[in-house]
Amino acid sequence: MSFLGQWNPFSRQSWVSREQEFHEIAVRAVDGYDNFGDPSYLQGLRRLLFAYDHEARFHRTGKIVAAYQTVGLLASRLRTQRWFDMRPDSANIEIERPIIITGMVRTGSTALHYLMGANPDMQCLQYWLGLHPQPRPPRASWEAATDFQHARIELDMMYRAGKKMLEPIHHMTPEGPDESGRILGLGFSDDRFEVVSTVPTYSEWYANTVHRETYALHKRTIQLLGSYDPSTRWLLKYPVHLRNLDALLETYPDACIIWTHRNPADVLPSYVSLCAHFRSLFEKTPDRPRIALEQKEAWARAVELGMELRIGREHQFHDIYFDDFMADPVGEVAKAYQHFGQPFSVQAKAALKAWRETHKPGQFGTHNYERDDFGQSSKQVHQRYASYLERFPKVLEKRRRAA
Repeated sequence: MSFLGQWNPFSRQSWVSREQEFHEIAVRAVDGYDNFGDPSYLQGLRRLLFAYDHEARFHRTGKIVAAYQTVGLLASRLRTQRWFDMRPDSANIEIERPIIITGMVRTGSTALHYLMGANPDMQCLQYWLGLHPQPRPPRASWEAATDFQHARIELDMMYRAGKKMLEPIHHMTPEGPDESGRILGLGFSDDRFEVVSTVPTYSEWYANTVHRETYALHKRTIQLLGSYDPSTRWLLKYPVHLRNLDALLETYPDACIIWTHRNPADVLPSYVSLCAHFRSLFEKTPDRPRIALEQKEAWARAVELGMELRIGREHQFHDIYFDDFMADPVGEVAKAYQHFGQPFSVQAKAALKAWRETHKPGQFGTHNYERDDFGQSSKQVHQRYASYLERFPKVLEKRRRAA
C-alpha cells in the first residue's frame, strides 16, 4: 500500500473530494502515464465515492484497504490502457463463440471453471492476468514474472486476512482460471463493491444500469490477453454475468452460455456467509440480515433477466445442474462441449480427468456456516424464485453424488 504515501484514513476530507488525488497517485504509480481511456468509468467511481462518504461503515483497516483498492484499480486501468496503446492491432482480433459460464453464485461454477480450464485446447483468463492485464506470455516464464509473483503475494495476504475462512469458500491460485470481475472492476461496474461494503446508492445504480462500456472494456482486454494465441477458443466465467446478461450478449452476440443451477435456498445462505466474511475485512459487524435481503433480490432479478433474454436464443444456452455436475463432472463437460461444437480430444479428456483426480472437494477445508444466520426460510426463498423454479424444476430434485 506504499503508493498511498501519506494518505490519512482519519482525515475529515471526503472521499468525493479526493477523486483527483486518487487519480494523481495512480498516475505516479505508472510512471506518469495518464491516459485513463473512455471516461465512462467515472460514473461508477463517483457513485462509489459518494457511497463511501455517506453509507459505508468501514473500520480502520477497511478504510485503508478501500482506498488502496480504488487507487489500485485506477493504476491497473492505466497499465491496461498503456498496453492497448502498445498493441492497437489486438483490437482487430475476433472473439468467436466464447464459452461463458454463468448462473447463480455457489452453484459449482468455480469447480466447473477450473475443470474446463484444464483443457489445453481452450484459453482462459488466469488470475494473475486478470490482476495485471497484458498479452499472455509463454507458460514457462510465468513464475519468474514480477506480476505473477505480485498476484501470489496478494492471494496469500487475502487468505491470511480472512483467517483461513476464505480459502475453503473460494480457492484461487495465480496460475488458475479466474472470474471476469477484476476486469469489470476497471470500469467501476462490478458487484465486488457491494459485496465488501455497505453502499446502497451504488448498488441501486449498478442494478439499474446496462454496463455496455464496461463490457466493451472486457472484450478489449480479452483481445489483448489472447493476442499471441488469437485462434484458440475462449473460456470465461463469472456468475455476475447473469446480472448483466444484456450487456454481455450485446458485446458477445454469439456467446455460448453454460448456465449453472442449484436450489436457491441452498445457494443464498452459503453466499451470504461468503459476503459476510469478505465484508468483515472492511466493516466491523456485517449486517447479515441486510445482506441476505439484498442478495436474495439481486439474484432473483438476475435469473428473471436471464430467462427473459434466453427467449429465442435457446441454442446459445446449455444447463448444468449442481448435483449432476458433482456426480459426473467430466461427463457434464462433455455434454456442454457437444452442445457447443467444441472438440473433446483424447488429450483434453485425459487432462480433465487428471485435474479431477488431483483436486478433490474439500481439500482446502470446508465452508461451515449457520443457516439461521441467513434469516430467510426455504419457503420465503422459493416464493421469490417461483418463476425460476417453474422454468427449471430440476433444481429441486436430489440426486446421489458419485463416491
